[in-house]
Amino acid sequence: MYHNIAKPPRNARLKSLYITPAQFERQLKFLKLIGYKYSEIDKIEDKTVIPTFDDAYKDFIENAYPLLEKYGYKGYVFVPAKLVGKYNEWDYEKLNVKKEIMDWEDLRFLVSKGYKIGSHTLTHPDLTKLSDEELKKEIFDSKKILEDKLGVEIDTFCYPYGYYNDKVTEMVKKAGYKYAFLVEEKRCSLDKPYEIGRINVAGNRVFVFLSFLEKFLRF
Repeated sequence: MYHNIAKPPRNARLKSLYITPAQFERQLKFLKLIGYKYSEIDKIEDKTVIPTFDDAYKDFIENAYPLLEKYGYKGYVFVPAKLVGKYNEWDYEKLNVKKEIMDWEDLRFLVSKGYKIGSHTLTHPDLTKLSDEELKKEIFDSKKILEDKLGVEIDTFCYPYGYYNDKVTEMVKKAGYKYAFLVEEKRCSLDKPYEIGRINVAGNRVFVFLSFLEKFLRF
């Protein structure tokens, strides 16, 4: 799980949300070296990896995409559908940075190159605090907008902040998504398709990738 593939601005708070392009390239290079291949979620098997990117920031297309292509990987990008072409309205004050979000042309380009687009709701709220009507709108309408604009099925969902409960999960199922991603750190498994764990790659974690390998890949 990644957020920003970029050098953090000097004034940014929560710099752990950033991974520099150089760090990202080292990780991809090592995955390639030890024989890990990209897989879509419904085709996972041993020695596969699924890079996921929350919030669809513009720095993905600028910094992550060229490196993924260089090493033969793709990825999943989770999009707050109502904020395409705008910025991180949900947390820019808290983080002290306005981050540009990709526009529809960027997203269509990624789809044409084999990348998967998933819903990250409309506006990135805490879904557990919404009314039933608000919850349905965030989950159902984001899927429809993305499908209408991109011309592909949107079958994956990512819970903003990782917050969810039984009501949220049931709404995700009713909307027609096949899979939903958490922020909990655990090995990827389809045993619970609406509670798929991920590994948070955070910029403030020393030797994060070696720890990742030791803990999750048993390498």
